[in-house]
Amino acid sequence: MTVGVVFLVIGVMAFLHPLSSYVKLAKYAGAGLLINGILLQAVIVVNKKYPQENLWMQIESILDFLFALLLLINPLLSFILLDYLIGIWILLVGILKILAALSLRRVVRGWRFILLVGILSVIFGGTLLYSPFIRAEGITWLIGAFGLIMGCLYVLDAFYFRKREDTLDMML
Repeated sequence: MTVGVVFLVIGVMAFLHPLSSYVKLAKYAGAGLLINGILLQAVIVVNKKYPQENLWMQIESILDFLFALLLLINPLLSFILLDYLIGIWILLVGILKILAALSLRRVVRGWRFILLVGILSVIFGGTLLYSPFIRAEGITWLIGAFGLIMGCLYVLDAFYFRKREDTLDMML
């Protein structure tokens, strides 16, 4: 649920202040991915009841750590290549979520939400990579739309599936 609210805030801010949001995304995206990777690792340590999920969460946390390092090591390069780095990350996480949802569909009742998040992530990641938007403002609007849609899905998932067994913790 927390991630859903964060996505919603990012989405709204991207539409209200696109250029300022681009600078802030470039500045804080690496820290956000680092925190998400750490949270996924914490869930893996605690998650002993559902070991099938741990492999998928481990892969996602590795992706988060790698992209966090890329974004944090060189801030200027991150600013210049933000749309490509975020696009590749969203695309890879989308593919991961699709694979996880399909492999865990017999275990997790909420696998369709994970599949939907994966499909939307692949669409948005591909659009960011092959974007007709040349300016930072257009890219920020696309990231804002992604944030709003994903935020709504995450919040809906949190309310719809209240029990741990019904959804993946990968929805961090």
